[in-house]
Amino acid sequence: MTPIKSHNNSSNDESLPYPMYMGKHPFEPIDVRLEVFIGLILVTNTLSFGIGFDGPWEDSGFTRGVLGLLGSFFLYRAWFARTFGFHGIIPSLHLWSKPQQSISRICLFGIGILMLSWLIGNTTLQSIFAEPTSLILTLVGMLMLVMSTYVWLVIDGGLGDTEEE
Repeated sequence: MTPIKSHNNSSNDESLPYPMYMGKHPFEPIDVRLEVFIGLILVTNTLSFGIGFDGPWEDSGFTRGVLGLLGSFFLYRAWFARTFGFHGIIPSLHLWSKPQQSISRICLFGIGILMLSWLIGNTTLQSIFAEPTSLILTLVGMLMLVMSTYVWLVIDGGLGDTEEE
């Protein structure tokens, strides 16, 4: 494993506190195809025609749901690696290149997920998906709205650091 190296900006000689890369080469893109493939299979398996085993809780639907959450984690991890260039979980604000544009995109995507959640929970789509799908999508959509609100408050609102300006 390659140690984490800090990015040194030679123009103003400041060392940034975040890693430039965690792979073998800083300009080599991270291959996330396996994570995407596994994630898509596990998420697709949560549909009503999915295959599951009873497990210790004697409910195959619960097992499919847990595996679907694991698949969602793989998809998120692949997105994070492609977006930021290294494997991680938390997209801290110093990693964002264009936060003003991202705020509206994340907010709209969160609203879209909430609308999808309502459709899955309140229409005939309910028979296709597992019971807690709407609840999990509502949680993801609300988390995205909270994140976009926080970023807006830090970037454009009153929570920004006035000393940095």
